[in-house]
Amino acid sequence: MRQFDRYAVNAGVSYRSHALGHVALRGEIRDLSLSGGRIATTQFLSPNSWLSLEIEHAGLGLLQTSARVVRPAEDGVGVHFFWTDRKSLHALRDFLSPLSGVTEAEREDSTLRKIWGTLLRTSPDSLVNTMISWCNSTFALEEEIAGKEGEEFYEGTSPAIRKVYEKIRLFAPTALPVLLEGETGTGKEVFSRTVHRLSQNAGGPYVPVNCGAIPPTLAESLLFGHEKGSFTGANTRQNGHFEEAEGGTIFLDEIGDLPLQIQVKLLRVLQERAFSRVGSHEEIPLSCRIVAASNKDLKREVREGRFRQDLYYRLEGVAVSIPSLRERTEDILPLARFLSRKISRCMGLITKDFSPAAERLILTHPWVGNVRELSNAIHRSVVVSRHIEILPEDLGVGLSSDRRGGGTLRERRERHEREVLYACLSRNGSNVGKVAEELGISRPSVYNLMKKYALDSL
Repeated sequence: MRQFDRYAVNAGVSYRSHALGHVALRGEIRDLSLSGGRIATTQFLSPNSWLSLEIEHAGLGLLQTSARVVRPAEDGVGVHFFWTDRKSLHALRDFLSPLSGVTEAEREDSTLRKIWGTLLRTSPDSLVNTMISWCNSTFALEEEIAGKEGEEFYEGTSPAIRKVYEKIRLFAPTALPVLLEGETGTGKEVFSRTVHRLSQNAGGPYVPVNCGAIPPTLAESLLFGHEKGSFTGANTRQNGHFEEAEGGTIFLDEIGDLPLQIQVKLLRVLQERAFSRVGSHEEIPLSCRIVAASNKDLKREVREGRFRQDLYYRLEGVAVSIPSLRERTEDILPLARFLSRKISRCMGLITKDFSPAAERLILTHPWVGNVRELSNAIHRSVVVSRHIEILPEDLGVGLSSDRRGGGTLRERRERHEREVLYACLSRNGSNVGKVAEELGISRPSVYNLMKKYALDSL
């Protein structure tokens, strides 16, 4: 069923609004859907005003939600639900589903056919990869609750990202170590999980290790394990990350932050394909796939003496450069929509579209934090949005990234002027006439200010 499909279901409703002094009024809500309905009332409720609803129905029980008045009707007003309670949303969905006249089997079959048909039309990859993508997108929610192994992700269609996946699919089944390089926030761990899923070790464990967070004094013990009594505080024998990854994949994130003395020991392990726990002479065979990642330029780190050259060549069996969002602009908006759907579904909310102004902001923002920054912005917008669409101000980017304290009075005044103009342009979809009217200045003045602050491309 779709969120806007309406059904001939009527229920009692109690509603309150600030305009009515929070006095509870009784009425009937008709033509229910997942996204809203129509309240039959003679009471005037102004468009865009907010209501608190309590819906009562024999088959539903009591559901509570917020709603926004979207349009007047002949015998009442239309309202759009804003769910914050996943349980209530699922209760309404389960109640309305049988009324659609489509059986569960037919609904699942239709969904599978649509997903399969879309992937076959758009995916240039092999049948195996198509099946992997299909499984990720179909079963992501249940698997995501269970753990990150089945986390849904958006691959992308830009040439830059397709080259990355082509390289990963080519070398993942081999035993070669993989080195992922790229800016922070580009999703290197997602790609490392892809290597694991497509490797011969896919049935084994996946062990991520943040090398930058390992204390130098404990690095050897955490990576390779220790025996009881090998140092003060070693009260029991402890397996290290390499031993935990036996038969699977170990992901060494931020490998460039490892201390030089640990780099020497890691190099020996990779050369001899064996390691020993601290305090033990027993050699344990290395039986896991190595995937390393760094947001630093490791070649420069080698030249400047902060990373061992021989270790670099051991890790660089296959070097994969992960492109930044700036290099894959075709993926930015589809990725934002994907994240919005995913986050909304996890929070039990109706997925909203982005307004044209929000889409322009998403496309023009630099995203120096890449996918991580974009994900945080989308998550924030889903939480704070109180309109039918997600607006630019809901994203919390653009202006905030340019705010800097200090400066002369003139610099502060110009910074504030730019922020006000930017917000006004975003609010009015870059309509210069509306901006001039709102700010109380002439249209030529608006054009001059847009040119002055390089906002004429919005």
